[in-house]
Amino acid sequence: MSDTTQTSAGLITVGKAAALLMVSDQWVRDLGKKGYVPKAVGGMVPLVAAVQGYIRWLKDEERRTSKSAAASQVQQERALEIRMRREREAGILIEMRTVETIFADVWGAFRSELAGVPAAATRDLKLRGDIETRLNDALDRARDRFEKSSATLRAGRDLDMAGETPAS
Repeated sequence: MSDTTQTSAGLITVGKAAALLMVSDQWVRDLGKKGYVPKAVGGMVPLVAAVQGYIRWLKDEERRTSKSAAASQVQQERALEIRMRREREAGILIEMRTVETIFADVWGAFRSELAGVPAAATRDLKLRGDIETRLNDALDRARDRFEKSSATLRAGRDLDMAGETPAS
């Protein structure tokens, strides 16, 4: 049988089907594996079934929807990445670990500076002890508030800046 003729059963070669559909031979075989076109037997496929299968593949809404959803998700991720990079460059966005590192460094220096205040304020040991206790309590409350705020931000929630405690 020549490549240019069709048998009485309506079979054509995979190469002829590929040329007719303007795709590669492998593409026709892949459509057969996916169930759109009957699998080639002896290098032959039914002409009508090949054309109809290709049209079904083109119209397959689920395939197109999932492909477009995946492309949309990639596009959204890229947009988010670009927005975050711009916000970092503008000083609007900063990583929490950077904030926490800076806070720990400043907090340590602040605590060290305040450690000498009670002794500089009075020679009375009882009063000095009371001042130290109150300072340490205030510093501990402030540290706890920062840790709660940090946990709230890490959880992706906004802080209630008007209230005394982070929003739950």
